[in-house]
Amino acid sequence: MASLFRSIAILFTILCLSEQSSHARGADSFAEYVPITYKLNQKRTECIYEVFEKNDFITFSVFIVEAMNNGAPIGDIAFEGPLSGNPDIITKIEEITSGQYDNNYDGESSQKPSLGRQLKKGTTSHWPIIKDSDKKVRYDKRMGIINRSLKVDWTHAGESEDAVAARSQIEAEKREAYRNKGRGPPKIDEESVAQNDRFKAKIMSKIEPYEETSPVKAAGWYRLCVSSHYHALMVEMEIRGGNRMGGIDRRTGHVHTYESKEMLDAEKRWNEGIVEAKSKATALTEEEKRALENQVKEQDLHASKSQITHLNSMVTEIKKSHQEFHRRIRSHKASAARNYESMIWSSKLETALYIIITAVQVYTVRKWLSGNALLGK
Repeated sequence: MASLFRSIAILFTILCLSEQSSHARGADSFAEYVPITYKLNQKRTECIYEVFEKNDFITFSVFIVEAMNNGAPIGDIAFEGPLSGNPDIITKIEEITSGQYDNNYDGESSQKPSLGRQLKKGTTSHWPIIKDSDKKVRYDKRMGIINRSLKVDWTHAGESEDAVAARSQIEAEKREAYRNKGRGPPKIDEESVAQNDRFKAKIMSKIEPYEETSPVKAAGWYRLCVSSHYHALMVEMEIRGGNRMGGIDRRTGHVHTYESKEMLDAEKRWNEGIVEAKSKATALTEEEKRALENQVKEQDLHASKSQITHLNSMVTEIKKSHQEFHRRIRSHKASAARNYESMIWSSKLETALYIIITAVQVYTVRKWLSGNALLGK
């Protein structure tokens, strides 16, 4: 019983101290992070921008929450940079253009341009010149340009039987197309082009964001863009930096998410609270030390710390599971809506074909009967 009261007193002290430290650091915490959802209209592009320092790590994350009008959740992703904010870019551009490039902003070189004008200039003028400058260059000689673009498809993501069968069929078609590559004359019809585009797409097997991580060799502004095709999209996208988020998560190989960053900050506050509690304990008077003697032990603090760390990790896993469950529900809802729409169109088409075939049969029989002399007698 005494050990129980002792543990409760320790936990209460640490909670009070950590609450004070969390209020003092409230501006730097990522509690209750909610991802931003962007709406992309048909055949439109949405971009977000972020600045990074050299020797940092970048993780870009994209997830198509929903395709409007029962469309397919397919999007084109582009991750590019640095667009601006790096003097080496201008040097490289002058080298490529042999010094003929004009870096003035509307002829006003004396004034320092705003951030918006710098990004616009970098996007429209700088990037088209330098985006391919690292191709066919030895790795240690590269400037550090990131020019990544791909198509990602969440249509068949999930663990349902239909999704697994569709992914297996696509993989089989890919293998067959690879075996037949180079056989016979090249096909350039629309069907072949559409099939090649589908084979080049990244087919997601899980209902989760698509993420990639890259090191930053060149400081500056980077952007992440998502483009829609024939349907409007609801997209969650973000760019995370290792220096800001606490480095790379060893379990995923990507920069820590806001949830894991929150757990790291909580553990840091617990450690600071324990250190502060120990420092306050050393400042007690002799009478207070004698009164607290044998009440709070070092092993109790370690046990409490391990339990709190385990509790934080469990809370983080519960939040992650809840988020994945929410994504799965929305994805299954969208898949059911697409299947329902497909079934409605199939039913309408079958009904229309039945009516047409029936009308043709009636017309043919009547014409045959009216032209038959034997039946007319």
